[in-house]
Amino acid sequence: MRLQTCLAGALLMLLPATSFGLDSDLPGGVSIPDDVGVQQARANKKSKKKRGKKNEPETPPPPPPDTDGDGVIDADDKCVDEPEDQDLFEDEDGCPDPDNDGDGIADTDDDCPFEAETVDGWTDDDGCPEEQSKLAPMTMKATLLDGTTVEGKLVRIVALDEDEKDAESFQPEKLGIGVGDTEFETTWGNVRSLSGSKQSFNDNVNCYSEGIQELGDSPTWECTLDHPVTVKLAETTHKGAHKIVDRQMHRFDFWLEDIVCQGESCDSVTDDNSVSLYLYKMIVFDKSEEESETMMKLQKELRALQNRQVKSATFAPIEAAE
Repeated sequence: MRLQTCLAGALLMLLPATSFGLDSDLPGGVSIPDDVGVQQARANKKSKKKRGKKNEPETPPPPPPDTDGDGVIDADDKCVDEPEDQDLFEDEDGCPDPDNDGDGIADTDDDCPFEAETVDGWTDDDGCPEEQSKLAPMTMKATLLDGTTVEGKLVRIVALDEDEKDAESFQPEKLGIGVGDTEFETTWGNVRSLSGSKQSFNDNVNCYSEGIQELGDSPTWECTLDHPVTVKLAETTHKGAHKIVDRQMHRFDFWLEDIVCQGESCDSVTDDNSVSLYLYKMIVFDKSEEESETMMKLQKELRALQNRQVKSATFAPIEAAE
């Protein structure tokens, strides 16, 4: 009996689907339903469909709209039609920020785009806040070499090494003083007056030639104008004439507020809110075949530079209000 059942099962597997409709009994009393082939075909078809759907990749949903293409979707973008400028300043709002610190200087021209400029008359166009003045407030009364008189509140002294191309201005805390063979330092707050004199071209200008034309250099004249300045100090232990000593050839700019000015140079003084003092001035000119032409050009330039040069000045501390 067992053998007959096994034979019937084997025979069932070998029969084609069209044979499953036969209504016949197999040995051992095993019968085959008439629709067994149809049921098997349907089962195979469903299995194939299921396998096919499972293997197909799912289509991702479309990305959220971003009209201006700045990476901030429209739902979160406060400026849908203006792309955000990715500069690490409020980049998540989707709006461009041309002046991050709101100081009126565009970020493209601002050396400190995240720090607002302090408008105080000193390098106000660089977009950076200036450090606190290292000078106690003083009054300054000055006479320039062209006779212009200037009065005001001295709020800052700035030095610049004009010999260095990329030199940056700074606030000098000390001032070199020479008395005979002795040199020492003092503070600008200890200076009560200074006096210089207009120097003649022949006596105080030293010129020398620079550049070797055979080596491809541009031949030039480099000329230095000496401008010795004496000072009076509020406190000193030395006797004799006190002269300013500055081996770096700095130009000193005195920044003023509440300016009262009379004279030819007032326009430039009030525009820059400052007057200047230099002890040595270097000027460079290209050489020409006519030496006299070069010298005349040099003298003209020196006269123009002297217009705002301080000839004399007095300083007085401003007492703090009680």
